[in-house]
Amino acid sequence: MPRHPKSPNSQKPINPKKRPVQTPRKRESRGRIYLAIVVIIIVAIGVGWYVYSSAQGPPDFAIAAPTGVTIHAGNPVTSRVNVTAVNNFGGTVQLSVTPSTGLTASISPVNVTGSGTATLTMSATANGTYTVTVTGISGSLKHSLTPVVDTPVYATLNTTNGTVVVELYRAQTPQTVNNFVNLANQHFYDNLVWHRLSQNPPVIQTGDPNTRYGNTSRSTWGSGGSPQTIPLELDKSLHNSLGYLGMARGQSLDSGSSQFYINMANNNDLDYANGGYTVFGRVLTGMSAANAIWNTPTDAPAYPEQPLNPVYLISVTISPS
Repeated sequence: MPRHPKSPNSQKPINPKKRPVQTPRKRESRGRIYLAIVVIIIVAIGVGWYVYSSAQGPPDFAIAAPTGVTIHAGNPVTSRVNVTAVNNFGGTVQLSVTPSTGLTASISPVNVTGSGTATLTMSATANGTYTVTVTGISGSLKHSLTPVVDTPVYATLNTTNGTVVVELYRAQTPQTVNNFVNLANQHFYDNLVWHRLSQNPPVIQTGDPNTRYGNTSRSTWGSGGSPQTIPLELDKSLHNSLGYLGMARGQSLDSGSSQFYINMANNNDLDYANGGYTVFGRVLTGMSAANAIWNTPTDAPAYPEQPLNPVYLISVTISPS
């Protein structure tokens, strides 16, 4: 039987509206996806910010000031107090001061908003050791600190070439000054050689018991010290400038003991070299004697530039502060 051709009507008719209907649906689907992504990103940012804010803690403030301040009786001294905002703190901090007996203190301004600085002014009529408590209050927040305010200790260095009078800053470097005073009172420094007369850096150095009377082996000069060691005490207000005293030490930062030096020029690089050196005093009178010691002929260029003929630190006398 002959095959009949398929009727045109037997084929599935093409819906002329199919393509126009599918395109808007696809666009709508993609739009929903994009919207969901945006929502997810916004939620993620919100959660992240919440976690970050929670981790940072509530708004607060901090106050900072030097831990020690040197004061001379009868002469006012000022020090800076820093207020720092923490975690977007924007409140006003009310500052007040409470000095110990014998010390007069004031602070200005008394109100600091957010971050800022205030000036602490102090004076005393008599030598001594004082404290001043600085308090900051903002609402329920309260912080305070108590710097030590101290008059210097005075020492007279009797040398072969004359007398050198120095003031020692026990407020900023209490352990160093206490150690120096104790050694001096024990006559530890009597008849020691200024064993290092250096041109680079320009310093004169003494305090090694191996040099006593100058009749010991020069190979040992510079290697000795007192039995106890003291920690490094750095203070931003003290620098290795001309006439200032510093503690010598070994490789360890906390290996200072008895050896000390006088800066014969501005050696401010020593503030940072090898971790820095404790600066604990300043020459008041007698730099001419120190210069005479420094200009003594040495065995340079040998290190550590020892004097050809010994020059001595005869004694150290501590005066009442």
